[in-house]
Amino acid sequence: MGLFFKHALAALCACYVAASPHSAVAEEAHPLAVIVSSNPETAVIQQLNSRDLAPIYWKKKQNWLGGARIRPVNLHAEHPLRIYFSKVVLGSLPNEQSDYWNGLYFHGTTPPYSVQSEEAVLRYVNLTKGAIGYVDACKLDDRVKPLLWINDNTISSSKPALDCQPRP
Repeated sequence: MGLFFKHALAALCACYVAASPHSAVAEEAHPLAVIVSSNPETAVIQQLNSRDLAPIYWKKKQNWLGGARIRPVNLHAEHPLRIYFSKVVLGSLPNEQSDYWNGLYFHGTTPPYSVQSEEAVLRYVNLTKGAIGYVDACKLDDRVKPLLWINDNTISSSKPALDCQPRP
């Protein structure tokens, strides 16, 4: 009975994921904005080179130029924007990164903090000194400042044209 239940639950989960709006292909989403806080009390950087983004998220670059700790935040591993970000910036999918993080764990290095929603990313970045994150560019508000843009599988400092109409 236990084995049947596990298979039934797995099938149910697979159907839910397939039908979920979050399973949409991330490349069809709006451009991503890589963000830092606009709050003068928590903002520590005003510019970012696109070449620094991967080392920040691999935790190979851990301090901003002035010495403040970099606090990267990710969306959860199954979020379409996280998958897109990981493919473009890190060159791999979140589930392919486990061995890397397991190896660093014993040296005291943990993966970037992970949250469940874009609103949580916005709040974390706004309230955490040295934080950096990413959201759908159409979700930007005055709590954060975009430094880089991810669009059409490229990272750029130039703001892309935004069409913030809901996608079907």
